[in-house]
Amino acid sequence: MITTIVFDIGNVLAEFPWRKYLHSFHFTEETEERIAKALFMSDIWRESDRGAMTDEEIFETCRKEIPDLEKELTAVWEDRIHIVKEFPDAVSWIKELKEKGYRVYLLSNYAKTTFEEAIKRFEFLNYVDGRVISYEIKAIKPEKEMYEELIQKYNVNPKEAVFLDDLEENLEAAKRFGFVTILVKDREKAREKLNLLLKGNWEG
Repeated sequence: MITTIVFDIGNVLAEFPWRKYLHSFHFTEETEERIAKALFMSDIWRESDRGAMTDEEIFETCRKEIPDLEKELTAVWEDRIHIVKEFPDAVSWIKELKEKGYRVYLLSNYAKTTFEEAIKRFEFLNYVDGRVISYEIKAIKPEKEMYEELIQKYNVNPKEAVFLDDLEENLEAAKRFGFVTILVKDREKAREKLNLLLKGNWEG
């Protein structure tokens, strides 16, 4: 029996439209692609979620990749905290699950600076039972430490929990602990699958 629902944040409860954000600067196609590869598509962006590097160190690493685009990169970097937008139905989704008696947690990769901004803006954070955020424990999904922290901190039984994430690799890691998983590519379909699962009509 499912007792617990675990959500990722990005692209599950909040939109992360980084490409649209880049478009808003009206760079040339070449410039936009170079910034995308140096920042959003780079390993350093994922590592920023680990919380082991300062913002200055992360920016400098990216700058060295495209030194001729320092001005453009700086503009993109300085307003990055506003990229992620809460989905309009995030609160109602969580409240609906809570009203039905489910425990709801967050398990998400997030950098310190951007999450501190998210705390001010994301209403759904007020309705969950707890959260494990990557920078706080210096680990990132799909590393096992993230899942272990959730299980131990909140006494979560993976066999009674379903985890929703937009990346297959994160779900595969969760499955190794026994979680039921739902891949979120289409949010409406993911919500339908969750509802069927909770009614006992979907096996995952």
